[in-house]
Amino acid sequence: MLESSGSLQLHLKPALSNVNLLIVSNQSENFKAIASCLDAANIIFCADLISNLDLDQLSDPADQYSAIFYDYAVNPENNQLESLIDNIQWCCHLYPDIPLILITDVLGDEAAARLVQSGVSCYLLRHKLAQLPNILKKSLFDFANKQAIVNQQQDLIKQQQFQLQQLQAEIKINRDVEKTQAIRLAQQQKVIEQERNKVQQLEAEIQSWLDGEEAKQEHLSHLNHELRSPISSMLGFAGMLKEQYYGELNERQMRYVNAMLSVGQYMLDLVNNYLDIAKIDANKQTLDLERLAVAEVCQNALFCLEKKAEQKGLELNFDLGDDIDFCTADSRCLRQILINLLSNAVKFTQQGHITLQVQQDAEFLNFAVIDTGTGISAENMTKLFKPFPQISNHQESTGLGLALSRKLARLHGGDIIVTSELGQGSCFTLSIPRFSEQ
Repeated sequence: MLESSGSLQLHLKPALSNVNLLIVSNQSENFKAIASCLDAANIIFCADLISNLDLDQLSDPADQYSAIFYDYAVNPENNQLESLIDNIQWCCHLYPDIPLILITDVLGDEAAARLVQSGVSCYLLRHKLAQLPNILKKSLFDFANKQAIVNQQQDLIKQQQFQLQQLQAEIKINRDVEKTQAIRLAQQQKVIEQERNKVQQLEAEIQSWLDGEEAKQEHLSHLNHELRSPISSMLGFAGMLKEQYYGELNERQMRYVNAMLSVGQYMLDLVNNYLDIAKIDANKQTLDLERLAVAEVCQNALFCLEKKAEQKGLELNFDLGDDIDFCTADSRCLRQILINLLSNAVKFTQQGHITLQVQQDAEFLNFAVIDTGTGISAENMTKLFKPFPQISNHQESTGLGLALSRKLARLHGGDIIVTSELGQGSCFTLSIPRFSEQ
């Protein structure tokens, strides 16, 4: 029996001590190398050395070992793999609860696989002997865990057996309980049926509400159509008066006619916007997607606001990003959104400039309307896209244009976001998906 002393501290686990090893080796030099490796790691151990020819002496496993090191020297002229497997299986039979670590030269994948199947816990090549302390510690730790799991499973089996006995004892009592439960189950089924009827009633009420909402939307649409006709007629008569088809107008009369045209156009825009919102809310608005030239759509929208901007002394700019040529959208809706955003920018900008900037990213095409206007406070930001908002510095706006624009943007699968600071201007950005060509 050889002895060595020392201490080992790996991470936060206790040092290996009192390790009792069985070393099977025919080469004393190899045994010395194993002992030196363990000494270098400060492992406290004692070992029994036995040759593979004397394994029969282990017929009575009286000694309790912590692990078995089986040192096998490969003889190229006489490969005794079958004999080695028999010896390993015999050791595993005698000591089934301790790890067996095989130390050998390169044997090849097939031989290594057979050795692992025969019961080898770890397979260590001789030129990597420095890893032996770590492998020993891991093997001891794994086998300790395995034994703990086995003990837990045995305890669990005992508990389950005890519980099974209790359950069998309770079967007779539970028969009467089952009768009571059957009665309760019938009562519960009755309650479930009642709840199901309530759900059906609620679904009917919801459908009735949806039908009412649809009827209301149709009524609003009809009302807006009825309002549009007289407003259009009024605008037509006022236009003829302005062109002085029926005689010249004096300065005051011309001022009144212009005011009539301005108010009439405002009312017509209001009715049109409300009608479009009603169609979207009633799920009756559809998109006619087509391939559009981005520059042409933007310049058309800028042209519509050019005169109003010129009257206020505002500069209109257009900034088109590189490699932007076409997009897929509803032409009328996209033009309507851009005109609404540009119109708001002109309305609330007293001096400076307004820029329509178009950029793109991996998924979206972004139309940003940037102004140097009055800006919007944080308090009013959440009210912008609601019809008829109560916004202190936007008294002239009904909010229908922005509300409609956002609904149209979302109908495209996009959105409108706004960034603004009071007194510093605003930026309204329309983002629509970069649809593939239709």
